[in-house]
Parts: sequence; structure tokens; C-alpha cells
Amino acid sequence: MPSEAQPIGALSRSGLKIKKLSELSEPVLESFYAEVLTPAFPPDELITWDELRGAAAADLGPGALVLDGETPLGGMLGEIYPRSGVLLLSYIAVRADARGRGIGQTLLTDVIPQWRAAIRPSLVIAEIEDPRFHQPNVYGDPVARLRLYQRTGSRLLPMPFFQPSLRPGIPRVFDMLLICPGETMPTVPARTVSAFLDEYFELCEGSEGSEARIIDPDYQELRRFAERGDGGRLPLWPLDRVREIPRFTEAG
Repeated sequence: MPSEAQPIGALSRSGLKIKKLSELSEPVLESFYAEVLTPAFPPDELITWDELRGAAAADLGPGALVLDGETPLGGMLGEIYPRSGVLLLSYIAVRADARGRGIGQTLLTDVIPQWRAAIRPSLVIAEIEDPRFHQPNVYGDPVARLRLYQRTGSRLLPMPFFQPSLRPGIPRVFDMLLICPGETMPTVPARTVSAFLDEYFELCEGSEGSEARIIDPDYQELRRFAERGDGGRLPLWPLDRVREIPRFTEAG
């Protein structure tokens, strides 16, 4: 990541700066949560303010915010899953009044390569809403998000996905997709994807749920999709093949 005052790429022309999550004051971080993240994600998909504040204080994962002075215009948060080696792009969001300025594109094309070089993950994964089943709403336009990822070189894992319950009382989110931002390889190890799913669901839904997932028909079907592939590898598709992804049918 760049140092505190260093501009990145095209953003330097507009005077904007990028700071690491750990470099932010709490008021700036709170403004990012309230004014950028909260308007961009429904409650079932959003971490709490206390979780974000704790993650920033403990420097638990990479994060980058785009600032105009002390005003956050956008940002990207990541989580590292040590057993699988996967870097999950948990959130990327831009203020509605700051879109169209290249902020999201810069985060994906300039910051992610720096994270790759520093962290050396086995794979970078992001989860997005499937635009076939999630309609434009107050939180944003899934079609526009897909176009952003397509413009910045993301590739599609050929499987449907559902997000685990982020905390007790919050339902799983179905009709999601997994993509690999900036990935240049034509295939990825199926074992890595499966290991990430186990780790992700265990972290979100609790280690005590491991045995339950063995008999959880939804999770087992998800794992079967992840384990498909030729020679233990899953192909990566262009994002315009999203129409070929089967819809996940929730058993419950």
C-alpha cells in the first residue's frame, strides 16, 4: 500500500488521495461506514460499525480509502483467510455523488496489484449480487457493478453462490456470484476454492456449525459446484457468460 500522502494513478490528477485503513482517524472511518458503506449494502450483507472499527484497530486485513481532504469518497476492504490463502474483497463502494470519477476502477486496477505483491494470496475472490436476480435498488445497480468488474479484468467462477450468515439472526444471501478480480490465469485450483468456502462459512457461522454443514443440503451442493472441474481445476469465465451460471435452488 502507498504511504499516507501518496496519490495513486489517475486519482492524482483530481487531487484525491488513498490511505490505508490503519492510517485513518476514527471520525473518518466512521464517516466511511455511515456515508459510503451503509448506503451501498443491505443490512444482511454489511458488517457492523463495531466490527469495522475493531478490524481497523487490530489491522486484521487490507483496506484502502479514497479521500478528498478528510471526506471519504470510496473504499475497498479485504480479509485474509490463512488456511486457504485466499484474499476476499469484502467490500468495494463509492459514494453515489462521486461515481464516474474512476475511483472504483482505480481501487481494482491499482490497489489490488499492490495487495497481491504484499500479501501473495493464493487467490483473490470477490462476491457480488447476480444481476439476473437482484434488481437495481436504493443500494445500487448490480448490472453496473458487473460492468465495473468486467472493465477491470475480473473473471467468473463457474458456480452459483450464497453468502453465509454474517452473524446470528441474519439470513444467508442467495443469488450471488464469485469472481476473481484481475486474475490472468485461465483456471484456478478447485481445492483452494473449496478450502476457502469451508474457512469462510466457519468464520461467519461458527466452528460449531462444521458438523451441521456436513448434513446441510445447501452447503453440500455449494461444495459440489466448487469441486467440479477438469483435473482438479476450475475454469475462469468471462463475466459475459453469467447467463450460463445455474441458479442455486435453496433447499430450505
